[in-house]
Amino acid sequence: MIRIVTDQKGADAARREGRDVWSAPAAAEALSILGVPATVHDGLPPMDDGVSLPVLVVDEPDPDTAAALLDWADGGGALVVCGHDPGWTGLTATPAPAEALVHVGDDRLRAFGGWSLAVPDGGSVGARWAHDQSPAIVTTARGHGAVAVVGPDLWHTLVRITQGHPVHRDGVPPADGSAPIDDGLLKCDDGIALSWAEDRTTADGGTPDAAYEHDHPPTRSLPFFGAAQADRWREVLLHLLLDLAGEAGTVLPLVAPWPDGAPAAAHVSHDSDANDDPSARAALDAFAAAGIPVTWCFLYPGGYSQDVYDEVVAAGHEPALHYNAMLDTPDCTWGFERLREQLAWATHQVRGAPIVTNKNHFTRWEGWDEFHLWCEDLGLRVDQSHGPSVQGAIGFPFGTCHPHHPLTSAAHGNRPADVLDLPLQTQDLWLTCTLEVRDAFVGEVLRRHGLVHLLFHGQHLQHHVEVRSALAETVHRLRAAGVGFHTSAALADWSERRRQLRLRVSEQEDGAVTVTVEGDVDGVALLFPAHLRPGGGEAHERVVRYGRAFTQVRLDGRALRLVPA
Repeated sequence: MIRIVTDQKGADAARREGRDVWSAPAAAEALSILGVPATVHDGLPPMDDGVSLPVLVVDEPDPDTAAALLDWADGGGALVVCGHDPGWTGLTATPAPAEALVHVGDDRLRAFGGWSLAVPDGGSVGARWAHDQSPAIVTTARGHGAVAVVGPDLWHTLVRITQGHPVHRDGVPPADGSAPIDDGLLKCDDGIALSWAEDRTTADGGTPDAAYEHDHPPTRSLPFFGAAQADRWREVLLHLLLDLAGEAGTVLPLVAPWPDGAPAAAHVSHDSDANDDPSARAALDAFAAAGIPVTWCFLYPGGYSQDVYDEVVAAGHEPALHYNAMLDTPDCTWGFERLREQLAWATHQVRGAPIVTNKNHFTRWEGWDEFHLWCEDLGLRVDQSHGPSVQGAIGFPFGTCHPHHPLTSAAHGNRPADVLDLPLQTQDLWLTCTLEVRDAFVGEVLRRHGLVHLLFHGQHLQHHVEVRSALAETVHRLRAAGVGFHTSAALADWSERRRQLRLRVSEQEDGAVTVTVEGDVDGVALLFPAHLRPGGGEAHERVVRYGRAFTQVRLDGRALRLVPA
């Protein structure tokens, strides 16, 4: 396992003063999303247990711990240092801007804080700050081992991009007219941390440079957030860990991201905004024709006839809440009591069937972590609110296509909330999003091995054949790519099972590797370096995941032996 070294006492002291310390929880969450087995250690972890995988140092260590870590590297170990001043490693570092761009290969990624680095003799540069071309990621030999330093504050960057800024007022929209978020309604995309000017693209790969009309359907493709930047940052970290493990001759297995080793996953949600039976039945027909289960978010007030609620559940769709804080009435305002009342209403409508998923109507949002804490208190396991409310925010406005656990504020220990954030890319294909934009963001999800999340409304499926056609075509295309469709509850179940897995790796002198797995292995596949293959003739395949070649093996038991190919 990867050992994450943190300073828990220092972090707790900072949090008592009201300062956020994202390092350890953000690092653990990043590795969980990637399927990297990891353990968190307050201070020096065991260094004599025979594990030679890299050590990830996320907080500045005390002098004794620093000396022991550097001694370990001198003896052949590898360190990845990130999220704090790396001066203790011997590298010279100077503070970088609070917000800046970084060139990593062909990617241009936004970072929030960090350090510009000097390159020692023999060191290699893996990334550079865009504003002055100073090194941002440096790897250098140390004794018989190596030290890789990530200058950008990766932990602050991941949290800021995926969760945005706290929402207390309207956001400032781009000047091109493509995203009119300043409408007096507080929403998720009022808090976007990515840049409207620098972090969006156009369908032809260019940059926005003209005035756009916010029409339905759009008369041309609008700028959109085309890069899942947080996911790309996680892959930067993964590549460092894989490279250092490979150079040390050791094996770092990964848990494949989706059931049965699928390259990506897909989810369709439905919001019942019109609350009329004809549109509901049009949606039921469209989803039945596509052969997909959906998560059906019920909007208060009003409602379908009881027959429709029964038909939705009987068809195998997941009942969910579409929390309404949009109306100027006492029971449709922002607040925990209103959420609890609407959840009770929706549960009653479906005859007591469990409801574990919510999406806020119009992606309403206020504050930072308050809503996630409300979800915890009410047993809501998934929230789907983080996504675009306007056409110019389509794609990855929060930088990710991977379900993740958002982190709470310092007042709550910066712990991961016990609710899964399931990001949304767009709604009502054709009506709000051109197919060339769809093709672009679906392609990015497939490259990042994430989740395509499409939202539809029954009234648009009922009245626009183009919307129905776009749904059917997209489902066909994703299935052809080996992607399965899952309800929100099923995705939460999978995420929980995957995170609970525990892997133990034993390496032999002849290059063979034995892996044992603790946990529910149904549907689980593991990823290994491409030079290995199962020694018992188990079915396997060569796949590309996260930009690297792997041998993928779907487990049919709890132990697996691999040998060099």
